Amino acid sequence: MQINTLQPQPVSLKLNLPEQTAAAATGTATNNNTMPGAYVSLSELGKTKAKQAEKNKDIDDSNLPDIIKQILKTIRALKQQIADKQAEIDKAKQDGLQSEQQQEKLKLLQTELSMLNSALGSAQQSLNKAMQQQELSDEQIQTALSLML
Repeated sequence: MQINTLQPQPVSLKLNLPEQTAAAATGTATNNNTMPGAYVSLSELGKTKAKQAEKNKDIDDSNLPDIIKQILKTIRALKQQIADKQAEIDKAKQDGLQSEQQQEKLKLLQTELSMLNSALGSAQQSLNKAMQQQELSDEQIQTALSLML
């Protein structure tokens, strides 16, 4: 048998769907608008990133260079982490410090807060340096500073 590879071969476009779904077999009603076997779910990390993307929409929509946008997003994330860490410290203080373990936990939280504050300071310095290097217009500088707040 000889096959001519230059000629188009017939293709079947018939979908291989099951004849009867489990819901149909049990007699329960199904929604005709859904595809069998198609289900999408976001992980908690995915949900967090989606929320973060929405929070940073104003940064993304600005007319700033990408490096400035990225630094601004980092600053926002650090500010959020600082607020969360401060809330943890406040909760730990409210719970009382009866045991040595609780005191160690509070010291650890305070150390983490200090590190986050240091990282925020570094990010703000990076922003200032990047803004100087990018030779931004006065309008862009104002935009960047307002987005940093």
